[in-house]
Amino acid sequence: MSIGLGGGGAVFIAHETTVGTYLDTSTVGGVWVPILSESFRYNEDRYYSPQLRQQVMVSDVKQGYYHIEGDITMEVDTNFLPYFLHCSRHTITKTGTGPYTYKYVPNKTASIVPGSGARTASITIVRNGLGFGYAGCVVTGYEFTIEDAVLRVTLNMIGLSDQDDPVAIGTPTWTSPDLLGADAHAIFVAAAGTTPTFGAASTNFNGFTFRANHNGNAQNRIRKDRSASYVSMGETEASYETELDFEDKTEYVNFKNTTQKAIKLESTQGVGDFTAATDGVKIQANRSNYDTYEVDLPGMGDIIMARVTGRVIGIAGGDAYEIHVKSAANLT
Repeated sequence: MSIGLGGGGAVFIAHETTVGTYLDTSTVGGVWVPILSESFRYNEDRYYSPQLRQQVMVSDVKQGYYHIEGDITMEVDTNFLPYFLHCSRHTITKTGTGPYTYKYVPNKTASIVPGSGARTASITIVRNGLGFGYAGCVVTGYEFTIEDAVLRVTLNMIGLSDQDDPVAIGTPTWTSPDLLGADAHAIFVAAAGTTPTFGAASTNFNGFTFRANHNGNAQNRIRKDRSASYVSMGETEASYETELDFEDKTEYVNFKNTTQKAIKLESTQGVGDFTAATDGVKIQANRSNYDTYEVDLPGMGDIIMARVTGRVIGIAGGDAYEIHVKSAANLT
């Protein structure tokens, strides 16, 4: 019996040239990505026949439509993050000559198709030395959070098809980690606007999480293939949550009055802001309001904090939110 540990596994991603056509680990331009965990699953709606034939249990089973669904959780490393965000429902703008800056803003396309820089991906996962291949994968949502002082991201993904064995796994290669730790983060707050004017960084945020959900769903159409035909996207829901030092009632009044504001997280390497950084991530909500604001008395020796959730909303003439990644990765 051969039992493997998770530490022996690996994940490879390659952008597809044809949507849904699997590319293995020999693909030029693909990369092996360090992750913390993954939960990709084969999901099938099998049909169990309830024929009446002098039995009180189902009598047959037929294969049904299927798709792939799961999450990848990883520490944010700007060398790899763009490979995934390129597979999400965003309009993508690339600037710079290396490092490159990628700007992702929400769009309203019904599904991921090549255009505006968006791509589908093939994902290969090595579990206990065995390869699992998934094609037509897209990111339907994500959660950025600061945990243990390091920026992490969980990517919600849906794929079209599972590959038949054997799936080649090749020999993984790795680069040195480039993580965003405690000295990388700053949060800024400003009045809402298409181009908010941010001042000095705030100092009373305890943790920060930003979420976006494009409400993706696998779609099947009648054809001689059981795999999903495409992944549709629905309403985009974006939000954030944090804790604030409760110093006065200013933000409580803002909550009651539905005051709209912009909020920005910058996580960068080295000295200086995102513009000056060699690499980093900037997540900016241009228009939002507090959805909940909870403050109560904790234990005798605990700091009084306000637990806050915010809802990101659309803005005329601009983008509700922006994600910027400065990276050495040169993607087309």
